[in-house]
Amino acid sequence: MRPWSAVHDGVGASAARPDGVPKVDGSFIYSSDEYHDGSLWGATLRSPHPRARILAIDTSQAAGLDGVRCVLTHGDVPGSKIFGMVVYDQPVLAFDEVRFQGEPVAVVAATHPEIARQACELIVVDYEELVPNTDPEVSLTGQVEGLPSGGLVRHVRIRHGDTGAARALADVVVGGRFEMGTQDPAFLGPESGLAVPLGDGGVELYVSTQDLHRDQRQVADCLDLPLDKVRLVLSGVGGAFGGKEDLSVHIHACMLALRTGRPVRMVYSREESFFGHVH
Repeated sequence: MRPWSAVHDGVGASAARPDGVPKVDGSFIYSSDEYHDGSLWGATLRSPHPRARILAIDTSQAAGLDGVRCVLTHGDVPGSKIFGMVVYDQPVLAFDEVRFQGEPVAVVAATHPEIARQACELIVVDYEELVPNTDPEVSLTGQVEGLPSGGLVRHVRIRHGDTGAARALADVVVGGRFEMGTQDPAFLGPESGLAVPLGDGGVELYVSTQDLHRDQRQVADCLDLPLDKVRLVLSGVGGAFGGKEDLSVHIHACMLALRTGRPVRMVYSREESFFGHVH
């Protein structure tokens, strides 16, 4: 509060941050800190190829590893096999082709994160590598093979004023071709969450996100559950910058929790965060 102001509330006052003290003293709970007694750890097997056809998936060795409680692939998705923030075009788990390096192919729940990671390495996927599209100008044609949208999700024409007249009157007209490299929000808190199965057949998910309500709809659709059986709780976010608008661990953690009947924690590594989200 400004020292010369007699106002103690409202305009002119400094609002106290409810998360200020917990963040300073270390007691603030980020989504990666969430814990529940009896929790399992989830891990994700991801495609090493930017584009490939999936010919076969063998999970038998992974399922037989001591400490593994569950291994799931696309056939285990109970509801919609695809999701998306605006257009449903992202597979929960790849089911015919993988379309980017890092696309989820299978998920594992185990008693320890290292066991879950080892189990992922034991899953055998037979791929037939295909040629990926790496040219955004080709995507603009909407004719990219292997993509539900053809590569073009939305086309918006923006026209304002008479550009021809403006160019004619301008002293200088600058044009060129501009290219930018890949960028990432690189938030400090990676994608993470805790899914807890409920007694009524539903699930409760503690997660860092930017849109709980849109997330809830997508998760419920893929789990084939009504909205009132899917409860999302916002955990400490740990940064986002747009990178947590899309789903990450949400559906996978919930599927594992519902299948095993136990809480499941998932936390992406930094490398996995770079490959694992689509923003």
